[in-house]
Amino acid sequence: MKTLLLTIALLALPQVRILSPAPEYALDYVDFKGVRKTIASVPNSVFAPRISPNGKQLTIDTNIGPDSTVYLMDLPGPSTMRRFTMEAENHYPIWSADGLRLLFISLRGGQPAIYSQPLAGGAAERLTETARAPESYSAVNQMLSYITLNTDGGNADYDVWTYSFRDKKAAPLIQVKNSAQHSSRFSPDGKWIAYVSDESGRLELYVQPFPLTGTRFQITKNGGGHPLWSPDGKGLYFDNGFRIFTVAIQTTPKFSAGEPVQTPINGFIQGPGNYRRQYDITPDGKQFIMLFESAQTGRGR
Repeated sequence: MKTLLLTIALLALPQVRILSPAPEYALDYVDFKGVRKTIASVPNSVFAPRISPNGKQLTIDTNIGPDSTVYLMDLPGPSTMRRFTMEAENHYPIWSADGLRLLFISLRGGQPAIYSQPLAGGAAERLTETARAPESYSAVNQMLSYITLNTDGGNADYDVWTYSFRDKKAAPLIQVKNSAQHSSRFSPDGKWIAYVSDESGRLELYVQPFPLTGTRFQITKNGGGHPLWSPDGKGLYFDNGFRIFTVAIQTTPKFSAGEPVQTPINGFIQGPGNYRRQYDITPDGKQFIMLFESAQTGRGR
């Protein structure tokens, strides 16, 4: 009888739910030999890290819908995430060329637009009427490249636009109807712009002179995404199949590009197709910062 009563009493107690630890990513430095050095463990909601021009800070967002916000971390780590934006839904931060401001998408005005906010404090300034995401800041041109998104035709029709800080005006730059152009990146000298387009039915890398002249150079023939210039402007890096490739670039006396060469870097987190770039290169060009599956969930994908 005592055993029966004890069993009944235990069944009547509230059931305690044992929670598993929240999944995490490893935020790592990765050199060109593929050797990784962990900076910190971060929530798996962390998205699109971007390194400051002096290499001493990192900005990220948490990519969790209405709760998404912009964070900062100190480098080289270990470091904790600290919140930068406090209002509305904020996404896709990048740095100004002088490292004194962050530019990001915010929905505080009712529709997504690019805002600029100083790190030292102060109000955010709205730059565009609407936008999908900021992409590249050219100090030489005092210009920002960013993307817009038109879904009227049922396709993800991304276009590349620019915003001039000199005349405070936005203008379309690269548009191909019913296809996606994105991942734009100004060269360090401001004379070229790299981007991807799926107008052929697959994402490929292209480079054009800036300002545009009508000349275009196709860099890849077997697919590729998310171009990054080397700091000296003599190379481009891109991803394909969760691997990093490099291409030698010559811009004088005329433009030429070598054949893509695969590096040992692989297994990092990167979404498919039109997904935003999930890694960045350090200002000295010696290593990347990337996200990897944590040890608890696997080596990578």
